[in-house]
Amino acid sequence: MALIKRGKIWHVRIQVAGVMIAKSTKTANKRLAEQLEAKWINQIHSEVVVAGRKPVKVEKAIAVFLESRRGTAGYSSAEIKLRAFVPLHDRMLHEVDADELRALALNLVEHDGYSINTVNVSLIYWNAVQNYCTTAGYTSGAKAKKLKGGSGRVRFLTDKEVDKLIDSLDPDNGAFREKRKAQDNLDFTVMLLHTGARENEIATLKLSQIDQAAGTITINRSKGGTDTTLRMSNAVVELVARRMVAAEQEPPDGQTLHGRVGNGFLFPARAKGRYNNEYLGKAALRAGLKDVTCHVMRHTFACRMLRAGLSLVEIQHLLGHKNLASTQVYMHLVPNVTADRAAAVLNT
Repeated sequence: MALIKRGKIWHVRIQVAGVMIAKSTKTANKRLAEQLEAKWINQIHSEVVVAGRKPVKVEKAIAVFLESRRGTAGYSSAEIKLRAFVPLHDRMLHEVDADELRALALNLVEHDGYSINTVNVSLIYWNAVQNYCTTAGYTSGAKAKKLKGGSGRVRFLTDKEVDKLIDSLDPDNGAFREKRKAQDNLDFTVMLLHTGARENEIATLKLSQIDQAAGTITINRSKGGTDTTLRMSNAVVELVARRMVAAEQEPPDGQTLHGRVGNGFLFPARAKGRYNNEYLGKAALRAGLKDVTCHVMRHTFACRMLRAGLSLVEIQHLLGHKNLASTQVYMHLVPNVTADRAAAVLNT
């Protein structure tokens, strides 16, 4: 037995068949701690010795899972959502328990500004990693439970809130030390607001998807929806032209953004996964806004289109939804629109 008492709590630290067990029993009762230790030793022995499973680190588990999905429609979404577990990369997969997963998920919501729905998608992918490792012969770990509270009304920004957020993201407002990074953050947010695209769809937007002459952008949908060609707004036209010129003068990471490259990205650093959404949450807090995430920009776009008189079918096309049912979630965003139109008909 290898029980260690830290304060009042017993901890297990022992190696079984080459696998290290180092975890808290979360109890001050030694007898109960011994029972938990025996249980964990038996589990490792059963999986590693009897079933021939191999222990694996979280980073490798995620890597082999993603490789198994490479080339599928959901690969990009899985790769982005599983970045949430970077803090666990150096841990052995079987050592990560449910309480630790919940703490990480809550931190993403409370401190990093992610919505509960977004975090729950990451947790779904985590569970898929566990399932894959089980079938692939690795020692899997705990599965995560979804956070509650993500099924409420859709959050969107009013016009005044959009103005406040944009002002808070302005590189010249004195809140930023790195002006170039601040401009990148502002540009990225404007792209989300003016296209209604998902975060990863803009993060991985290639120059080959942009036709400056025609003034269009083709969005490659990441969730199996219908690819969409959008007309660029004036703000996006200016943004795209400026970023291309700037990149020609000072290519980021040695990679030029000119169209001749073909595989260049409009946001190269984001395509490489170098940003999280912390900047947006901080900017929102400075502006006095709550519950603001990148996906809220998509909801805001849909709301603006609905208020402008576009039909649900038209908004479905703009958002790239495969089914109209996915678009109907926005029906409650502006509940008075239909009533106002009806009254306008009767009053003419």
